[in-house]
Amino acid sequence: MTTDFYSSRTWHKLRAKVKSAWRSTGRPCAYCNKPLDWGSKNAVIVDHVLNRRKHPHLALEPSNLVCLHHVCNTRKAQWQENSSKPTVNIDGFPDGWR
Repeated sequence: MTTDFYSSRTWHKLRAKVKSAWRSTGRPCAYCNKPLDWGSKNAVIVDHVLNRRKHPHLALEPSNLVCLHHVCNTRKAQWQENSSKPTVNIDGFPDGWR
């Protein structure tokens, strides 16, 4: 399913449009706020602000897309993966464990 979306003509056109808009306006990385490297082929990633799987209705919504450094996209994905762990309270246990 993921492969189908990212290989679709619709996604490729929208991704190119978003990259073009960001490049022409000189916008920085949406994650670290540093300049984007447009000279390297795969250095800039178009990313969904709100996860595409959780918000499929926003998958092709331009306002839900931002440009990031490839490295920042990886960091963001790792943070999201690790932030799904339960919050530990001051007693050392997650809510409802006692």
